[in-house]
Amino acid sequence: MPSTYTSNGGIEKIGLGEKAGAWGTTTNNNFDIIDRLINGVGSISLSGTSSTLTTSDGSLSNGMFKVLSLTGSPSGTHTITISPNDADKVYLVKNGTSQTATFTQGSGADVSILAGEAAIIFADGAGSGAAVTDLSALFPLKSGVAASFSTVTASTSLLPDASGGADIGSTSLEWGDIYIADDKKIKFGSDQDISIEYDEDGTDSLLISGGDVTIADDKKLFFGTDKDVSIEYDEDGNNTMLVTGDVVFADGSTSVDIKSHDLSANGLKLDGTLVTASAAEINKLDGVTRTTSEINSARDGTVTSVATGSGLTGGTITGTGTVSMANSWMSTSSAVFSISGTSFTNSRSYPVFISGRSNAGGGSFTFSVNNGSGGTGTIDQRDGDSGTNDPFAFILPVGGSISGSTFTGVGIELRPA
Repeated sequence: MPSTYTSNGGIEKIGLGEKAGAWGTTTNNNFDIIDRLINGVGSISLSGTSSTLTTSDGSLSNGMFKVLSLTGSPSGTHTITISPNDADKVYLVKNGTSQTATFTQGSGADVSILAGEAAIIFADGAGSGAAVTDLSALFPLKSGVAASFSTVTASTSLLPDASGGADIGSTSLEWGDIYIADDKKIKFGSDQDISIEYDEDGTDSLLISGGDVTIADDKKLFFGTDKDVSIEYDEDGNNTMLVTGDVVFADGSTSVDIKSHDLSANGLKLDGTLVTASAAEINKLDGVTRTTSEINSARDGTVTSVATGSGLTGGTITGTGTVSMANSWMSTSSAVFSISGTSFTNSRSYPVFISGRSNAGGGSFTFSVNNGSGGTGTIDQRDGDSGTNDPFAFILPVGGSISGSTFTGVGIELRPA
């Protein structure tokens, strides 16, 4: 009866009456196979992108090692095929290469071990449909042990071995998305002095609490999907805050207060030019309704059109500027009336232009004028030519009055157009 071999390790089982005179050689070879299967550490040098890990019946082969130390310089992800596909195998693998090593046995599942990592794997020897399983992925995570997981479920917390004693990710292996539930915080500092929170039950906003936020020189804070607007401390330019994009201040209680508007060097500037008007001077336009062309007409000291109503009040036209008044500056509905007697009081709603003369043949030619608020003056109509008198003309304010000698005249209301 010829020899047979164990299914998984390839150990020779000597048939009845076989190996006469060679029992010692065969047995010693079997012991070497058993030793390799139990404790053998094999250095497997990889090159290219594929290789085969073979267990040969009755002879020492690389597929018999218990521990596989992968070395070499594969040119990319390297696939290792476990052969034969009907042998059960258990391997402890250390991937010492710079590429991922993928173990396969059949059309079933494969196991990939990243560069620099280790794993315990087994092949189920199921023939053409054989699968490889990563046993270490099912073990609890131990301190200092690299392992691969599809999902980690924590019922309470994931804790490092000491405060600040473990990192999440590295400079070359970064984590993907991080999901934080509503109103939960990311806290910073040993005393958790600063936190970032999505404040869902407040204002649906990102809330940063507990400290300053510093953005380095010449770095920008972008707004919008297309980054249309940005804020930057322009340190390598002129040490200014640079805002790119339109700025709109919302309605309501929003205000902008420029504390250092000293009218000489610092304060509000338009295109680099300091606004030298004070708030009080600018406020003289408060409540004035004018078109742009009407305001611009006064820019150089020449007013070509001044509308009635509230008017431009409190200003001064200086220099060589002139004021041109339209022919229709006074309303054609202004009242015209005669006056006579020894006194007249302006009880109308507008000032009145008065022109008249004294009727006294040889009597008094003196009149007293009152502006209606206590101011008085005297008009003497005599001109030194044998007792004749001259006409008088003046504007009498609302509430003002004239009294004295008998006079005759006419009044015209100065009613604005």
